[in-house]
Amino acid sequence: MEKILDTLRAVVAERGKGLPDEDFVLRSMWGVDYRSQPTAYERFMVYSFVMAQTVRQGCCYVDFGTVDLGESHDALIGRDAREVRGRTVAEDIAILDAAFGVLPREPYRTLSIDGTPERKALARAEVVVGETMEQLRRTGGRRVAQVGVMGNLIHFLQKEDVSLTASDFDPELIERGVLGVPVVSGDESARLVAESDVALVCGETLASETLEELVVTARRHDTRLVVFAVSGCHFAQEYCRTLGIDAVISEPQPQYLFQGPSTLEVHRRDSRA
Repeated sequence: MEKILDTLRAVVAERGKGLPDEDFVLRSMWGVDYRSQPTAYERFMVYSFVMAQTVRQGCCYVDFGTVDLGESHDALIGRDAREVRGRTVAEDIAILDAAFGVLPREPYRTLSIDGTPERKALARAEVVVGETMEQLRRTGGRRVAQVGVMGNLIHFLQKEDVSLTASDFDPELIERGVLGVPVVSGDESARLVAESDVALVCGETLASETLEELVVTARRHDTRLVVFAVSGCHFAQEYCRTLGIDAVISEPQPQYLFQGPSTLEVHRRDSRA
């Protein structure tokens, strides 16, 4: 498979033809460090994310403290987000995500969630797991892999009749597990996908450069793939159409951590089903 980011760049270049060039101008970039535990089921999260803005915001999560937007980034502002490159993979993803935000899209369904960050965190997890279970029903199986562990997703998956495995690169999760579920190293994610009926994968696998291997593995082993995308949220439709991912639940900015309503979009490879 061609590198995913290269594929997406070709898509936005083609689909962006005929749209106003000024909509693709990179207007702003942010780096955000945060520490949070939005629900009792979630681990204490210490992360950073980089955001880029055209007419909409693109986003990519990274390790804490690794976003460094200095004066050198001034040269990126005002350029075409379809063409500009960041200084890191995460910046590339955020900028390209902002470019994709200009394109029209047709989700299978769109939902709005509101309330406190805790309420929204649980609501979005319930939607994501609901879509995962829908894909699982189509297989007739019960094996689910959760790649890129989120405690809220594990919490709702534990309510279902599934055989659950999990992987992550966080050493503390690997040592302690989460909510009683063992967690293996992210280096074993492809194996878990191969051994599952459905894999529920977090969008940060694009930034860790593991998503491509998971897509290939899922295709080879007839595993249905569900992606929860906050990083690269505007890629969702092309993940389904171009990469063949079965379902993507995306959360455009402003995400659940911020006050006010948040939007979730559900995209499916087969939008008729």
